[in-house]
Amino acid sequence: MRIALVLLLLIVGATPAAAQTPPPPAQPAAAEPAHHFSGLVFGDYYGFAQHHLPEWQGQQGFWLRRIYFTYDHRLSPQIAMRLRLEMNSNGTLEGGLLTPYVKDAYLKWSFAERHQFTLGIQPSLTFDFGESVWGLRHIEKAPLDLYRVDSSRDPGVTLAGALNEGETIKYQVQFGNDAGHESETDRSKAVRLAMRYETNPGWSLEGVFGEYFRQEDAKRTLAQVFAAYQGSKGRAGFQYSFQKRRAPVGTSDPDVNLDIYSGFGVYHLKPEKTSLFARVDRFDDPCADCGDIDYLPIATNSPFTLIIAGLEYYLHPAVRLSPNIEYVAYSAPAGQALRASNDMALRLTFYWVW
Repeated sequence: MRIALVLLLLIVGATPAAAQTPPPPAQPAAAEPAHHFSGLVFGDYYGFAQHHLPEWQGQQGFWLRRIYFTYDHRLSPQIAMRLRLEMNSNGTLEGGLLTPYVKDAYLKWSFAERHQFTLGIQPSLTFDFGESVWGLRHIEKAPLDLYRVDSSRDPGVTLAGALNEGETIKYQVQFGNDAGHESETDRSKAVRLAMRYETNPGWSLEGVFGEYFRQEDAKRTLAQVFAAYQGSKGRAGFQYSFQKRRAPVGTSDPDVNLDIYSGFGVYHLKPEKTSLFARVDRFDDPCADCGDIDYLPIATNSPFTLIIAGLEYYLHPAVRLSPNIEYVAYSAPAGQALRASNDMALRLTFYWVW
């Protein structure tokens, strides 16, 4: 009996591993969906405590400043496309319905490991990176977009990518119509170039150059430097932008040089819960295009400083409320004593995404 028991134990111990019950196979990782819908809404309850335009003085109420509805489609790991519709309230106090239009419509092809080619209506590289670091587009636009120095979108092509294996040095080259969201109406074009060094998180430094070839030889040249730091406690950035606007041929208008300075800081009192933010922009020259700014028209006859400050509170990771103030302080143009009266807008900004 004892010998039989020993033999049985030897037989069981010698059973090959292959004959034992195999473990269940590991579940494969879920594939990234090829289709994705997303969107955002933001607006304010606003009030103008003071304004240089009488019709804006004392105006208050609700408006939806922006609605996005976005469809992203990935054809393959290398080819993706986006279609985005945008709707805005009328930003000139003239009322009317929110009318949708095409904001983005582009195809992006990733090739050669670290490079991308983009075709269609797409973000202008002039301030795309700086606005992403600012991170508060629902509070206010990036300076070059706000002051109409360049359009936020342009139909065209972009070649972009990283120049080193660590992807800390990046480039972008963009050729477009210089027509905003619209189709081309003339022979003029725009060329934009950007080089950037960045670590994430950490420091970033970007240089941008642009040439805008316009009718009647009214060419515009842009140069910009943007530096920023991003960390767990917050982020800060500073930019200097210069644009030379050549007067059209056949006119007596002088050439115009524009100098714009902007600095901002965002401090997280409690990450993903409460943040403080502030921004100061200085426009050293009268801004001929600033009277057409939606939601905050700025006087065109005086240099000015724009001050933005507020608090952002997260009701949910996708829902925020932000009490904030925008104050425009005007100074007298060179050689003049008169200036526009200052503007002050008080806002409770709401923002949600999905």
